[in-house]
Amino acid sequence: MAQSVLDKIPPGPKLDALTAEKVFGWKNVHKHEGTLVGKKQDRAGRWRLAKVPYYSTNPVHAYSIQERMKKLGWLDRYLKELSKIYSHQKYSRRMGRSRSALPGGD
Repeated sequence: MAQSVLDKIPPGPKLDALTAEKVFGWKNVHKHEGTLVGKKQDRAGRWRLAKVPYYSTNPVHAYSIQERMKKLGWLDRYLKELSKIYSHQKYSRRMGRSRSALPGGD
């Protein structure tokens, strides 16, 4: 099974920016003075500049992804994809192989 381009993005600012934009609806996400920032809507619907959370490297921030998926009605698919990733990693460790050594890995 071939990996998508998104699966190949390592944890870090690029993945955090994509998560903010595609999952949470942020706009104009960019680096400013070394910090990832963007515009997100506040509760009143106004766009406010804010620091993008570390979704890909901080478990506390990553948990908010699951809550957002639930709110959007995508939780079942999200959990299915997570289980695929977990099973793949578990198999890799058990077999003593890196992810890239498995079929479909790069």
